[in-house]
Amino acid sequence: MKSKINGWINLYKPTGISSAQAVAKIKHWLNLSKVGHAGTLDVEAEGVLPIAIGEATKLVQYLMEATKEYHFTMKFGAKTDSGDVSGKVVQVTSNIPTYDECLSVTKKFIGEIVQVPPSYSALKINGIRAYNLARSGHKVILSPRKVKIFSLKLESYDSINLTATYSTECSKGTYIRTLSQDIALCLQSLSFVVKLARTRVGCFNYKHCSLYLNALNSFSEAKTIAYLKDSIMDTKCVLSNIPSLSIDDVVARKIYFGQLVQLPRLHNCSLVWLQYNNQLIAIGKMEDGYFRSSKVFNFITL
Repeated sequence: MKSKINGWINLYKPTGISSAQAVAKIKHWLNLSKVGHAGTLDVEAEGVLPIAIGEATKLVQYLMEATKEYHFTMKFGAKTDSGDVSGKVVQVTSNIPTYDECLSVTKKFIGEIVQVPPSYSALKINGIRAYNLARSGHKVILSPRKVKIFSLKLESYDSINLTATYSTECSKGTYIRTLSQDIALCLQSLSFVVKLARTRVGCFNYKHCSLYLNALNSFSEAKTIAYLKDSIMDTKCVLSNIPSLSIDDVVARKIYFGQLVQLPRLHNCSLVWLQYNNQLIAIGKMEDGYFRSSKVFNFITL
């Protein structure tokens, strides 16, 4: 019998494992059917991977809209087909930028920029993942997209190993491998990512990760399950930046039966979530003073 657990796990994914494999491990350990994650991390990347369980999976789309932070190290002098250390070198250059150049280039990337996603990405083309097409030898052409870079800071520079390490805060859909290559091109050089860590997704950050996947490898299965259950955070924790309203049982019942309800106090709010007895009832939009639910949650029986 499947467990009835709802909430979030602030997971820190190690390198060498895919996001889907991380989700599968959580599913297996907790004997769950509804588990998802808020944003794929590359196999070669580590970092924050918010795991949604049960009713929390209905909120993944909202967390996906949140800003993210990354810490990445790029190596100058070469370009790989994948944009990271796992790929094959396809081009080299002897032009290596200086510390001052790596420092000054950051301001050129602040704001809205246009990126072409890497061929080795999880984007789908006619239902097929781009990285599968690329690995099969097919030419992959992806459309440019606009993303936002809110901050880009040079953290360190190594003239011996020809690397520069940056931290950045960016919008959803930003590809760090592409950002690395674009930084290098702006400096008339080439680069690929040798280390990538996602340090924050919305309200989840690496400093407060409740679960490090690597740590579970040394635990017994019973201890692993207990540790996982203790790590689960409330479903509502991702909604702190969205207006909310407490409602009574009459309104809650109407929402459960798909009826429109008037909420004049929230007339000027676009997205809003409702709660009854501190339990999440629904999230939706306000239209002409009426609440129209997008997601309804099965936490209580009325």
